[in-house]
Amino acid sequence: MEHMDWDRIPGPAWYLPEAARAAMEALARSADDGQAARALADLRYAVTNDHAGTLYPAAVPATSVLLEAIGERPGPPRQEALNALLDWWGCFHPEPGFGTYVDPSAGSVSLIEGIMRRIRDATDMLHRVADDPSGSGGHRAGVRLLLARLDEGWNTEAG
Repeated sequence: MEHMDWDRIPGPAWYLPEAARAAMEALARSADDGQAARALADLRYAVTNDHAGTLYPAAVPATSVLLEAIGERPGPPRQEALNALLDWWGCFHPEPGFGTYVDPSAGSVSLIEGIMRRIRDATDMLHRVADDPSGSGGHRAGVRLLLARLDEGWNTEAG
């Protein structure tokens, strides 16, 4: 898991980088799937305003963490990460005044494009996971839905 300096990412006053950092630390030391899933949920809530349906710029690097969990942590962690991305897709919008993310490799990009680019870059892994029968394959439909939404683009009708 790559190191992220959550404090360097701008956000509204209610963005708490220490909560994102704590979630990442909890994920790294998780001893079981339940702890890992809880840490992923905590990360999700640290980078969004779930009640308002808005995303903070930190949602872009958090997307990479969620994708890593989808690829490497079957069971509850995979499902938690997948649920977060599916909930965001087309339903969430950037927090007003925080619609861009400074990507180290691409420069300033729209927050939504930053999330979509990371998912697009993970399509090979997502296709592998969509075909993975582990855990009775309960995740497969969700992964296929995420891939379909990527093809459709980010719009409110997709949510």
